[in-house]
Amino acid sequence: MVSKMKRLKTSRADHRRALAVFLLCAATAGLYGLAAPKTNIHWLCWVLLVPLLAAWERTDLSTGCYAGWLCGTLVHLVCFAWVIGTIERYSNLQSPWSLLAWILFSLYSGLSFAALGFVYLFLTRRLSVPRVLALPVAYTAMEFLFPFIFPWHLGAGLYRVPLCIQIADLFGIYGITALVVTVNAAFFDIALRWRQKKPIPFLSSTVALLLVLSTLAYGQWRLSWVQARQQAAPALKVGIVQANVQIEERRTRLLQEDIWRRYLDLSRKAVQEGAELVVWPESAVAFPYRPDSGPQSSSAYVRYLVRSIGVPVLFGSVSVEADGARNTAYLLDREGETIGRYDKVHLLAFGEYLPFSDWFPQLKGLIQGVGDFRPGNKREPLCWNGSCFGVLICYEAILKSLPRELVRKGAGFLVNITNDIWFGDTSCPEQHLMLAVFRAVENRVWMVRAANTGISAFIDPAGRIWGRTSLFTQAVRVAQVQKLSLPGLYKDWGNWFPLACSLLAGSLMLFGLVRHRPFDTGPKAPSSSG
Repeated sequence: MVSKMKRLKTSRADHRRALAVFLLCAATAGLYGLAAPKTNIHWLCWVLLVPLLAAWERTDLSTGCYAGWLCGTLVHLVCFAWVIGTIERYSNLQSPWSLLAWILFSLYSGLSFAALGFVYLFLTRRLSVPRVLALPVAYTAMEFLFPFIFPWHLGAGLYRVPLCIQIADLFGIYGITALVVTVNAAFFDIALRWRQKKPIPFLSSTVALLLVLSTLAYGQWRLSWVQARQQAAPALKVGIVQANVQIEERRTRLLQEDIWRRYLDLSRKAVQEGAELVVWPESAVAFPYRPDSGPQSSSAYVRYLVRSIGVPVLFGSVSVEADGARNTAYLLDREGETIGRYDKVHLLAFGEYLPFSDWFPQLKGLIQGVGDFRPGNKREPLCWNGSCFGVLICYEAILKSLPRELVRKGAGFLVNITNDIWFGDTSCPEQHLMLAVFRAVENRVWMVRAANTGISAFIDPAGRIWGRTSLFTQAVRVAQVQKLSLPGLYKDWGNWFPLACSLLAGSLMLFGLVRHRPFDTGPKAPSSSG
């Protein structure tokens, strides 16, 4: 009887612990959602991991990994709910298949938090590494190494706080993530000590405070430094055309003629405001553009429009050659002659190509609406009249290596053309813009962002957003874009910081395994730092 009572009490305690872990993981997911677009309560970035750390406090190593997977899955379900509508608009998959795809995507992406939990618990429990070091090292390594379908970063939530993001030219966006995670660890240590009625932990609170103050001081200095360099740099007036073309408008010839009138009128307005280069978005020319086509062709009409505008125009289209189709940006001079072309290098899986379809062709019949594009093989800036700029098509603006490579090859600014209509009125267009901000800061160049339905904007080398447009509106924006070539540790050395964090985490774990120290797998975490 006594043993049965003990087992019953143990079972109840386990159930309460499991419920507490679930609620804490859900709390972290909810805070992620509030900190992300569209709500943009960015200050929650500094505390959103505290509930998850409290959950890990109640787990051993194996259940900690499951708790991490649960939390990561919930985070992606909350922050990537737009995946459902995008799949339905982009392909023939409707509910419940689009819902299933969203869940599978979240389950896969949630594995990143399982890996985070394993590394964090290993470092803190086996090696007694302070949380204020273990958590940022593990989180940065996770963001760097995990193969996300849609790469994103916790530090990106501070994109509206220019003072905090200037360190991106040293560490990349990973440095901002590490700063935010360090502060989360410090807050958890403080909360834990407060609950235990002990003094505030000296080490974690001091480290976090010094990092924040150093970041703010560097940010203030760098903002002034960038401003001074811009005043002395040569400039080019660039116009953005946001035509707000809907999918249905391309289906009849009458509406297509209205689209061309819209592009012509908006472009002429940009020229009247002084634009020397006009940028149209991705897919502005919805048919395959052929530079060498005859005078009666649709491509010839595009050349006529450019001549009517009177300045060079960059636009997105499709190029078709013997080996397949490509997502292409063309640069035409004021006479309508092609003077540059860029083929998209990094294609979007399930949007522009179907993974594994070369081995399983039947997938193309099962999932319709997915493109069959081929990647480009040239990563070079486009140059015209002494101005060189790098082109990024859609998804490429959230990647880090290509913008850096283009700037190192002489691009004085970046141009991102995109068509975000597939995401609808969701948080995704804002997420897209949010991540693009850091490419400007990392490389210290302007970014011109032209989106078919928004959000279009200019982003200066300090990450400040100018001339931002609203979603699903017609708009013209013109700005003076300085052509810069500024030094920067990240531009020169790339992802040295996340690589160092990954090597440090791996080395510490290897050291822990070699030591053969008995592994404390119990739920009790080490005492807080300090």
